[in-house]
Amino acid sequence: MFIEEQENTELAVSAGDPRMEEEVAWVRLAKLGDVEAYGKLVDRYQRRVYGIAYRMCGAQDAEDLTQEVFVKALVALRSFQFKGAASFRTWLYRIAVNAAINELRRRKRRRVTEGPSLDAPVAAEDGDMERDPPDKVTPGPVEVAERNEVQAAVHAVLAQMRPAQRLVLVLVDLEGMEYREAARTLNCPLGTLKSRVARARDSFARRYEEYQFFQTEQARVRRERMQGPGAPPFDDRDDR
Repeated sequence: MFIEEQENTELAVSAGDPRMEEEVAWVRLAKLGDVEAYGKLVDRYQRRVYGIAYRMCGAQDAEDLTQEVFVKALVALRSFQFKGAASFRTWLYRIAVNAAINELRRRKRRRVTEGPSLDAPVAAEDGDMERDPPDKVTPGPVEVAERNEVQAAVHAVLAQMRPAQRLVLVLVDLEGMEYREAARTLNCPLGTLKSRVARARDSFARRYEEYQFFQTEQARVRRERMQGPGAPPFDDRDDR
């Protein structure tokens, strides 16, 4: 009964938003087998789905996972039921979240059965995808280097966190999802979602501070090795 009431109010909810009205039409056509309409939905949400896959599982699997998500969504679309104006987006993100979690579980099983791989990529990956669209002004090399360094640090720290904590940070902080939509995506109460985000942020802050300290120490050790025994202390002013 609840689903029927929500479906009956779908058009009323989206009436003031042309973008949502357009999306509702695409979904209805795609449910009937319209490939072009589904392609428009893919175009609209491909970047966001890729962002979830990329930040949860890394660049090496993000593209394949994104394709997997849209294939699964296409297969399941005929049974999809509207539950509000943003229900398709939430439904699609839930599929993306489940695909990412399943991939992390597969990796864990592989590590248990195969042991660690010497060829496995390091946790800190290049940040080749940004949350916001690129600016019209091309950034300079220093800005690019700093941005990539920060993104690599964020991904390295996220990779060390438990998947449940990583997930809420990816959805709320990195993908910019509102609390209510994130709660619907994860199928949990709003208060629970907020508590998870708060705990995850605290954990991330501690780990990020530890990561920065470790990187600073590593840099100091490298400088000392480059100087060699008996060399004068390194001074940044020497390069001026």
